[in-house]
Amino acid sequence: MRYLLPIVLILSACTSASATQDEPPAAPTTAMTGAALSDIVRTLDSEAQVEGNGAIFTLQERDMMLVFDEAAGRMRVVTPILPSALLDEDILIRMAQANYDAALDARYAIANDQVWAVFIHPLPSLTEDDFLSGLAQTYTAAETFGTTYSSGAVVFGGGDTSGIFEDLEKQIEDAKQSRERI
Repeated sequence: MRYLLPIVLILSACTSASATQDEPPAAPTTAMTGAALSDIVRTLDSEAQVEGNGAIFTLQERDMMLVFDEAAGRMRVVTPILPSALLDEDILIRMAQANYDAALDARYAIANDQVWAVFIHPLPSLTEDDFLSGLAQTYTAAETFGTTYSSGAVVFGGGDTSGIFEDLEKQIEDAKQSRERI
């Protein structure tokens, strides 16, 4: 159940896209504003703390933070994952691999001695669907940290993640066959 909302948000974003892949997405008629982002956040969490150029809110029991700068035309959504002191080289490498092919629009980042899942986007071209998809991906990237390191169901080809998933599937199948023999 905990992944249901992100999946619904992603599907919602996907179904509102153009009917064919050949058509470019329609440009937003007006630039996204901080007020509009705040309204969306309040819709998701009626207890969101909206103040100034940001908001702190909860998405399925996960603390999230929105920060925007209309003058710079940028926004970001972040959620903490764990203290960066707990990272080892293997995890750092896996984070970088995921940023290439599995985190998609969300990213893993380190700032202020903390590992974060982050979605960053220019405000002028941000649509409501983009924002909702980015929220879902950020949430999912945080929730899958340490396992699949993925922001959703899609993996961009050419990276390491597909091979890692194939190895994992083979291990699971081997274990399953071993149990069947017992």
